[in-house]
Amino acid sequence: MNREPEKSCKKSSIYPYANTRRGAAVVEMAVVTPLLLTIMFGIIEFGWVLTVKENINNATREACRVGILPGGTQQAIYDRFVEAVSPIGITVTPGMLTVIEATTANPVVTVRSSVPYSEVSLLGSFLGINPGTIGSSCVMRKEAMF
Repeated sequence: MNREPEKSCKKSSIYPYANTRRGAAVVEMAVVTPLLLTIMFGIIEFGWVLTVKENINNATREACRVGILPGGTQQAIYDRFVEAVSPIGITVTPGMLTVIEATTANPVVTVRSSVPYSEVSLLGSFLGINPGTIGSSCVMRKEAMF
């Protein structure tokens, strides 16, 4: 006696609406993913710009230190600044660095640097951020000023 198993009208899945829930998850992911990626890239961009800012601060300080030494020239200051920012890949132009040399009346050397944001940004203007320039300034007293 072969008996055929009874056919049921019920779905075989224990989750009858599993396919429609999967579709809802795809739609939710499609809505949330661009927002999460924008936030993630914004965090990466902020971290990179902060690193560049600190590097520019350090390079300006080192360039000023070269300028206060006896025999420090504008070319030596410029060369030290270029050497200090080279690890982060900034191409330095002469307009990015301003040097005010010491005089007898004012025995301090002032070095100011200004790097356009477009030179350091990883994303360009994708996030709509363009604050202008990233800069630093350093003032030190000249050594052995007569």
